[in-house]
Amino acid sequence: MMKKLPLILLLTWLTYPAATAVGAGAIDFGGLLTEMLARSRIAEFPEPAFVCKQASSYNRKSKEPGAVGWFATDDYSNFRGHEQVDGRREWVMLDVDGPGVIVRWWITQYKYDGTIRVYLDGSDKPVLEGKGDELVGGRRTGAVGPPLSAVRAAGCNLYLPIPFKKHCKITYDGLNAKETRKFADNIYYNINYLQYPKGTEVKTFTIADLKANAELLAKVQRELLEPEKNRLDADRTVKGGKQVLEPGQSMTRKVAGGGAICMLKVKVSGDDMKQTTRSTVIKARFDGKQRIRAPIGEFFGSGLGINPFKGWWRQVEKDGWMNCWWPMPFKNTAAITISNHGTTDVTVELGDIGVAEWPWTDRTMYFNSAWRGDDHIAVFGNDHTKAQEWNYVTIKGKGVYAGDTMAIFNRPKKGRKGSWWGEGDEKIYVDGESFPSHFGTGTEDYFGYAWGSAARFDAPFHAQPIGGANKGAGHTTNTRVRMLDRIPFKSSLKVNMEILHWQSSATVDYATTTYWYALDGAESNGHALPEKVRKKVGQIAVEHTEK
Repeated sequence: MMKKLPLILLLTWLTYPAATAVGAGAIDFGGLLTEMLARSRIAEFPEPAFVCKQASSYNRKSKEPGAVGWFATDDYSNFRGHEQVDGRREWVMLDVDGPGVIVRWWITQYKYDGTIRVYLDGSDKPVLEGKGDELVGGRRTGAVGPPLSAVRAAGCNLYLPIPFKKHCKITYDGLNAKETRKFADNIYYNINYLQYPKGTEVKTFTIADLKANAELLAKVQRELLEPEKNRLDADRTVKGGKQVLEPGQSMTRKVAGGGAICMLKVKVSGDDMKQTTRSTVIKARFDGKQRIRAPIGEFFGSGLGINPFKGWWRQVEKDGWMNCWWPMPFKNTAAITISNHGTTDVTVELGDIGVAEWPWTDRTMYFNSAWRGDDHIAVFGNDHTKAQEWNYVTIKGKGVYAGDTMAIFNRPKKGRKGSWWGEGDEKIYVDGESFPSHFGTGTEDYFGYAWGSAARFDAPFHAQPIGGANKGAGHTTNTRVRMLDRIPFKSSLKVNMEILHWQSSATVDYATTTYWYALDGAESNGHALPEKVRKKVGQIAVEHTEK
């Protein structure tokens, strides 16, 4: 159910004429809502072939890889300039031409002062306006409410699509911390938006769209929280089974006849579940080529151990069952293999594999997932001359980036409390860009929370199933998956994340699992060697305890 609208939105809604119909094939608010539930859409290269970009408050001193300022922090209250409007100064957060759509919006502030306004198609009247925690976070009188609009561990998130035909400008009229020199006046923001080819028919969002699509919006809100009931229907299944795997052993299930795996369910058990979920590896071959290879816990978003959460594409249950609903199309054959690369026995239970019919087209892509990890990576606090970036994945080919899971073990040197590791910004390069079209403001911001919060949360498109590393020695798992905000690439994709730390000298174990779809022939650097997953996972040692 939609929450009560802020007064200015309610008045606009009541006085605005009813939404008008659009031509067949036009992109509009209702169609974008429907697409959020269309699981098969992500496996088809988009048509029209949009690009996904990001506007953010990253420090503008970051201008060139390798140059001074590339790892600059203070990623707040940086804007594209300002304008005088009706006697007030509005700082410009986003200013882009259409046709396009806002698909994901994240902000945080110390104090939610100042008004954010969304202007579409050159209008001098904002279609949406409000304080950040209301407009984006859905607090108190938010227009939409969870899960599309919610505060997650101090981060305000909005996944409501806002389409525009000609132009979109977003402004903020609060105090600028860079002028007042008061950190409490800050605002951090990330705005993901799509741009369609010129001539694409788009119906610009109006408040009337909320009323006209009220039932659909309520359905989307409800069904995003029930992913297990909204997977693709399987028209046949392949029998699973239970097997004890000794070190070096594997179990495999083969699928013939074409289609798409739409339901994959696994449970593993062993003496040390953190090690078991890292050293037990899931692999998949589609039409004769290996396209999935990752530790089983990280593939399903749990990280190290069993850390329950529920998301749109995956779910980890309290009893240890891990579920995956990514559609995985293949023309002729598929094979799922689970291998024990550890040193002790592992019991594997594989549920029946669901296979849906799939009409293969020239835009159909294969699902891919890969893992990269290393341990005892040195970090150096504010010494940015020694800072580095962790490469999540580099892909050559054509496809769509669909998400990632990060599992970290923090090894601070000065005790177990207050040692935040996650200051690093994401930098995503599409099709050979020299400067990333996605430049973020911090690792926790990328994953939808804020201020290094250790609070557990889950939501359809992002989650922190465990956050112990955020406040000292221990593990954290962050995961983010994409639907409307997926990133298409035509020739290449590189996803990097800075590794920064509050301490001047510490180490972290860092591992990432990535998910993407690609046409046949795409290659990546992500398939790790088995010895990497055999390494003993992080433990809280004596030297990490407080003196």
